[in-house]
Amino acid sequence: MSNRVWVAGFLGLTAVVVGAELWASFDGDPDTAPWTDLIVRYIPAEVTFAAIGALVLWLPIHFAIRYWRKRRG
Repeated sequence: MSNRVWVAGFLGLTAVVVGAELWASFDGDPDTAPWTDLIVRYIPAEVTFAAIGALVLWLPIHFAIRYWRKRRG
C-alpha cells in the first residue's frame, strides 16, 4: 500500500471517529451514545484506566522521538 493511501486512510478514519464522537456529544438525542458512554458500559474501569495510563506515558515519548528524528533528518 502506498504511503499516500495509508496517510489518507489513517487521517480519514481519525476524522470520522472524532467527528462521530463530537456529533454524539452534541446531538441532544438521548438514543445517541457518545463513545465514552459505550466504553464505560462495556469496558471494565481497570482496563480503561490502564489504557489511559499507557497512552499518557507513551504519547509524549512518541512525539518527542518523532520530532527528534525530524530535526535530525
